[in-house]
Amino acid sequence: MRIVKIIFGTIGSVILGLLFMGGGLDLDDIRFQRNIRKLKKEGWFKELSDNGLYYERIFHNEAVREYLLQDNIVVKVKNNEQERNHLISLIKSSV
Repeated sequence: MRIVKIIFGTIGSVILGLLFMGGGLDLDDIRFQRNIRKLKKEGWFKELSDNGLYYERIFHNEAVREYLLQDNIVVKVKNNEQERNHLISLIKSSV
């Protein structure tokens, strides 16, 4: 039983170390993921993110990522057609 505790403790320490000491999630990653979850509630965004090509662009294009990290961007995109169109054009035109 003692050996099992030591093993699980070591594994837990390694995982926490990876998460918080580099190579893991930072605050921008958390904010980005939260904004993606909120936007997926919108049908137009869910359709884009379910498409493999656009999924790649959403998650791996730096311009899209930076746009989605702005303060209150989800509210702006949901309520402003111009902001929504800008995000869609970023996703569709990114290389």
